[in-house]
Amino acid sequence: MMDEYQTRIEEGVTLSPYTLEFTDWIQHCYDLVEAGEEDRIISDPWYERAEGRDPLTEEQIDAVIDALDKEYEYELGTYPGYHRNRSGANALPEFHRMSPRARRAMVEGIDRIIAKHRIVPTEIQPGK
Repeated sequence: MMDEYQTRIEEGVTLSPYTLEFTDWIQHCYDLVEAGEEDRIISDPWYERAEGRDPLTEEQIDAVIDALDKEYEYELGTYPGYHRNRSGANALPEFHRMSPRARRAMVEGIDRIIAKHRIVPTEIQPGK
């Protein structure tokens, strides 16, 4: 995975650093699962969510994994030719197959990426 991500255009689509980092993380997790190395998807034992948010519950983690699986199912079902030709994807990742520990690590990684790229509203100063 790359440390820094720069906006780039691929096939006429602008890909933000957030999109690139998110996609890279998901692909990394998928590659480890497919290689039989799911145990290398490791969580930080001292993980704390940004802005003092409560820890992720098992229900929230399951909901994220379910949403990812459904998104991949939709994409591959709706655009099979594109995905097969673009990335060679022809099978669903089925992230729900991962162990609870690996699912938690994957979702915490996603949470970190979201927090890193979150736009924090700034206070608007009245004009003079």
